[in-house]
Amino acid sequence: MKHFLVTNLALILFLAGSSLNNLSAQQPSASTVANLIRFESSGCRGNCAQYKFTVRQDGTLEFVGIRQVEKKGTHTVRLNSEEYAHLIKEVRKVDLWQYPTVLPATKTDPNVHTFTVFEADKSHTVTGSADIPAPILALETLLQDIAESHDIVVRKGHVSPDLKGQAIVRFAADVNARDFCSQFTDLKVRPISHVSEDNTWIIGYNPSEVTEQQFIGLLKDMNTVISVEPNKQVQTARN
Repeated sequence: MKHFLVTNLALILFLAGSSLNNLSAQQPSASTVANLIRFESSGCRGNCAQYKFTVRQDGTLEFVGIRQVEKKGTHTVRLNSEEYAHLIKEVRKVDLWQYPTVLPATKTDPNVHTFTVFEADKSHTVTGSADIPAPILALETLLQDIAESHDIVVRKGHVSPDLKGQAIVRFAADVNARDFCSQFTDLKVRPISHVSEDNTWIIGYNPSEVTEQQFIGLLKDMNTVISVEPNKQVQTARN
């Protein structure tokens, strides 16, 4: 009788273990869920942020912070339905498949940006360091905005705290905001965020290097700038 009970108990434990193993195998892990899009910033010799985004088809966003970022390591958040739907719409609109694997660059920029888009069992990678088309830059900004709405700060590592001056600038349609700003390295001018599809950006600058009036006047005289005005929201926050 004792032998019978021991044998049955061993059988029950074996079956229970098998069931748990099967159940575990049926649960998809993060690594088995198909990817939607991935973006990687290589960083640079200066203060550029080095990090990686991966958005998966189950609506999760994985951020891996490497250097010059506020949050290092791996952090995963789940996008809400509106964020995910908007991202899918923008990914399809940008259509990374139409671009070459390597974007030709006319300027030297060590900060390499790499996009990989996934569809079924296929993927396409687009890499560039300068002269990146405005639609791709806008998609990069959207990913940053979504991440920061979930408390993953990706801009802090490569935005100097001296960039307290900000202007809202509308560029001509064919102007690349990053390339435009690269000509003002002494003033630490850089694009902060993409505002609208008419190529309007918030541009940051160092007010200790140039006054607001001087910066606005400088941009107004450029034929690639359609309009420029101070970012009043920043001024209100400081006051």
